Amino acid sequence: MKSGQSVLESVRRSILRPLGDRVERWSPEFLVQWVLYALLKRLSGLWTRDETLWVFGARDGEAFVDNAKYLFLHVANERPGVRPVWLSKNRRVVRELRHSGYEAHHCYSFRGLLANLRAGVVLLTQGHRDVAMPCCAGAKTVLLWHGVPLKMISWDAEFPDEPAPVRALHEYLAGEFDRLVVPDENLTDVFESGLHIDRDRMIVTRYPRLDALFSTVEGSEIGTNETIQNRVRRLSRNHHLVFYLPTFRDDATRSPAEQLDFHALDAFLEEEDAIFVFKTHPRERFHPPPNLSRVVRLPEQCDAYPLLRYADVLITDYSSVYFDYLALDRPVVFYPYDREQYEETRGLYFDYDGVTAGPIASEFEELLDALARTLESDPDRTARREIRRELGGDVNRAGKQSAAVYDKIRRWLAADANI
Repeated sequence: MKSGQSVLESVRRSILRPLGDRVERWSPEFLVQWVLYALLKRLSGLWTRDETLWVFGARDGEAFVDNAKYLFLHVANERPGVRPVWLSKNRRVVRELRHSGYEAHHCYSFRGLLANLRAGVVLLTQGHRDVAMPCCAGAKTVLLWHGVPLKMISWDAEFPDEPAPVRALHEYLAGEFDRLVVPDENLTDVFESGLHIDRDRMIVTRYPRLDALFSTVEGSEIGTNETIQNRVRRLSRNHHLVFYLPTFRDDATRSPAEQLDFHALDAFLEEEDAIFVFKTHPRERFHPPPNLSRVVRLPEQCDAYPLLRYADVLITDYSSVYFDYLALDRPVVFYPYDREQYEETRGLYFDYDGVTAGPIASEFEELLDALARTLESDPDRTARREIRRELGGDVNRAGKQSAAVYDKIRRWLAADANI
């Protein structure tokens, strides 16, 4: 006869552990998660959740990154009245956080499941599957999200093409978010359209991850590559640093890496005394050619935000990192080499020419020319500031944005308790 612990392990292996895998939205695993969520919601009145216990997760549970990371660090480092717990499906992330003195558990370990079930507040970036989705039922759930959307998202992008039952499940789960963090009042319509979360459930404040642009956040080195981080810092003292952070494309034939002539780029950088720091999307695998003296590749899972403050110029396309980088008030070059196709297949919320303050290149030679001009002068500063005022609002340049988010969440919790 199996022991109680063995039975629990069997259940976890057969039912719960597969739920942590990255799966397509229409997969049976997603449906099983939803059924368990609905069941636990009906039973949630049988136990009490602790509003001083907050659990955090990000990027489908795979990495220690983004807004959840920086709010977690702020709470852990500065708010002794709250017990923050990071939940992950990546055992390396759990080990690294524990080694640094933070509380972290695997999502489907006994302690992870218990923390998730007992937490009064759950804070996510992508969605419920950042943690153990069924265990969120009955908790107050805050979606911190992961950027200002230039490209269309969710209900304005892929969701309408999914089967009716799956659309119904997404609609149901959208209703389960108690609050959504939105960076500016002018973006509320975009988020309401894309995520189907109404204005009454939005908290308007800038993102916690902006703290990394202005100060050294205790614990921010977790989730980065320490060797590369030190190298980037060292190179920034004597060279121009150009960061290339493109968005992900479902079509592998349009990969950003394939649009760069790395040997020509390396020669150009030598002439300009510049360093090119390149990071692909976590879902894209790419290895640049060998023997490049001026190109630094960040690992796919590396958190780039602690390094962005060393960037003299940002190159991007449709990525939300652009709107965050505006807070630094430094030049941006745009490389939307597939703009016509991207706008037709994915769609954008804004007129591209109207919100991009900087030169736009559609071919590699144009990119080098735009970059050379940008390294010499910065004629787009006024336009950048105008766009930042319109879509970004004010940012706490003292590295206290996480504190502002925390305070707003606590005020909401207090007001909700007094209703």
